[in-house]
Amino acid sequence: MMQHDSLIEQNWRNKYHVLVPQADSMGAIAVIRSLGQHGYQVHAASSKEGALGCQSNYAHQSIRCPNYDNNYLTWLRQYITEYDISAIIPSEAFYLAIRDDYQEFKHLLPISSSEEEVYRCLCKADVFDGFLQSGDKQLTDNISNTQVISDANSMNWSETTEWQYPLFIKGDGFYAKGGDDANIIKAETEEAAKEAVEYIFTLYNKAIVQDCSSGVKATVNLLYQDGKLLAESMAVATHENPHTGGLTSLRQSWWQQEMYEDAKARLKFLNWNGPAMVEYKWDKDKQTFDFIELNSRYWAALNLDILAGVHFPCIHLDYFFEQLVPKNPIRLTKSVNVRNALPADFGYMLSSLKDKQISRGKKLVIVAEFFWLFLNPTIKADLLYPGDRGLYFKNLWSFSKEFMRSCLKRLK
Repeated sequence: MMQHDSLIEQNWRNKYHVLVPQADSMGAIAVIRSLGQHGYQVHAASSKEGALGCQSNYAHQSIRCPNYDNNYLTWLRQYITEYDISAIIPSEAFYLAIRDDYQEFKHLLPISSSEEEVYRCLCKADVFDGFLQSGDKQLTDNISNTQVISDANSMNWSETTEWQYPLFIKGDGFYAKGGDDANIIKAETEEAAKEAVEYIFTLYNKAIVQDCSSGVKATVNLLYQDGKLLAESMAVATHENPHTGGLTSLRQSWWQQEMYEDAKARLKFLNWNGPAMVEYKWDKDKQTFDFIELNSRYWAALNLDILAGVHFPCIHLDYFFEQLVPKNPIRLTKSVNVRNALPADFGYMLSSLKDKQISRGKKLVIVAEFFWLFLNPTIKADLLYPGDRGLYFKNLWSFSKEFMRSCLKRLK
């Protein structure tokens, strides 16, 4: 167990001890920074050795915890009691780990939705099912062609003749037959899609089949509590890993009013109260968007928001503990560009280099851009956060070691 010196003066938030599970994730790192910087006593926990969040200067205490198995709940109960934990910032895997004991931990979760609503929002299949069966045009519009199926035989292939390939066959942790991992299979042909559907039901009891939406990833990030909108932001991807669509590696703040209104309508229908990233595909040329999925927890790109000064986690807990409500929802209006260089943007470059459809000249430009962005003063880095810049260099060292190890294996 490691302890870190606080970097902030004592204030009223110091009396609250907050547990942040999965401190190895980018979203959790941003939560730790936001809460720790503002005075909360943050307990960073991860089952992974060397988790970056556990090495943050803003973590009051760091702990190597068990994996999410039968021993985890025993450890969690002991830790809550020993350190007088006041709140827990849940991740998706944490929600699944406590599913059978939700009521025991409910008072520590800063979420005002019901247990049923929490787990419905956590399940991508149920979210889409709710929208598609709602009969509300506002909710059924702006969704790519989608079927929610409970077995391979319930897939209506005749409806897919006009769909845009590739298709994506998705299983999420809520309906996993074992473990809690999500799985997405990309199918370029109908034959491959049928095989993928058969396979997905060896792992899951429910799945989503969707066609391909054009454009880039865009997100609407909202924080609700007790029906009140406390904070909001939007971002759009410049680079994704892989380059055809995936994890956002370079992104910028922006605003698109219709997409924002669409996201609010969806969260209102679901009665979601907590942090949420509503994810879309945005086609700039057509000026259209498709809803892709809901992430009802803090998002991986949260460092963009706190680098711009919008501290969703702090706003969240200030309301949870003290009922502090901003006069108006706090909106990210500052223009900011943020990059996750290693490994995410490196993956963008690598996937581009492997794509035979991209010209050699374009590949050279992508490689040059990858290195130039390190020098571009207008681009911020996820991990280069004031008072916590060491995480950037620790990540760089870890990536470099892994990269060299991979290169040596290839040479053997």
